[in-house]
Amino acid sequence: MSNEQNFDAVIIGAGVIGNAVAFELSKQGMKTLNIDRNHVSGYGSTSASCAIIRVHYSTFDGCALAYESYHFWKDWMTYLEASEQDELAKFIECGCMIYQTEQNNYLDKVIKRAEELNIPHEIWNPRKIKEKLRIVDTNKYGPVKSATDKSFGSKTGDDLRGSVFFPTAGYVNDPQLSAQNLQMAASKKGAKFLFKSSVKEIVQEKGKVAGVVLENGEKINSKIVVNVAGPHSMKVNQMADVESDMNIKTKALKVEVCHVPSPSGFNYEGEGFVISDSDIGCYSRPEIGNNVLIGSEDPECDERLFVDPDIWDESFSEQWRTQVLRQAQ
Repeated sequence: MSNEQNFDAVIIGAGVIGNAVAFELSKQGMKTLNIDRNHVSGYGSTSASCAIIRVHYSTFDGCALAYESYHFWKDWMTYLEASEQDELAKFIECGCMIYQTEQNNYLDKVIKRAEELNIPHEIWNPRKIKEKLRIVDTNKYGPVKSATDKSFGSKTGDDLRGSVFFPTAGYVNDPQLSAQNLQMAASKKGAKFLFKSSVKEIVQEKGKVAGVVLENGEKINSKIVVNVAGPHSMKVNQMADVESDMNIKTKALKVEVCHVPSPSGFNYEGEGFVISDSDIGCYSRPEIGNNVLIGSEDPECDERLFVDPDIWDESFSEQWRTQVLRQAQ
């Protein structure tokens, strides 16, 4: 590139969201440029994503957007205008079950939104849950406790009320590949990508964005700058001096995700599905190789560790063990 370029939109980040933005804008004839500090698409937070595709949210707009997006994942090849010869990420439509708990108000809002939007869903009682997932325990263990609590692992009541199951949900088998698929599709529409580069300044003129300056001093002009920098989005907002105007700010939160083998004798990859369980403070999904992926729903008893995305400890902590023990309940 020369010392100065002009684009209709500069997109900071080349993960799955940034590349989807590029694809959609490029389809409208806009000249776009994605800038990413990594060497390939999807190498940042996208590659570490649990890649869960869900259609349940508490707001109407959130559910409507998620359900529309589901159809793109469902027919990924058509959405990308790709062919059978292309190596594409796969959407595993295993479904998603959310336990009805006091913590989520028994999913009253979620059920209402699903009914308003005609999103397929089923209400399961404890017996039905056990029929669908024979290894499950539907007893109450909440409220969520630390693994060091003396009452950890002790049942606190009878069965949970039940759950809501959404069949139009699941996960993407390779989130990094999905970002690269989007880059391929966007590039065919004329989108440009610049890797191993970082933005050091958001240019403003008369109170409006006018472009970016890279670390090497190159200026790129654009009246639109989209911040999809993942954990670095906070730093981009601060760079643009817009954080003080935001009601909802972003911070980089360290999260730990566990991969453990399926219980012996059970094909979790083939028979399991995505689960959200606020009674134990965990979510989980099947993982390739007959494993179980376990993440945290950030219960109040757990410490929230906000970090500098450029300087942080990437090693596992006691939180990893706690999540596995909670899931084992």
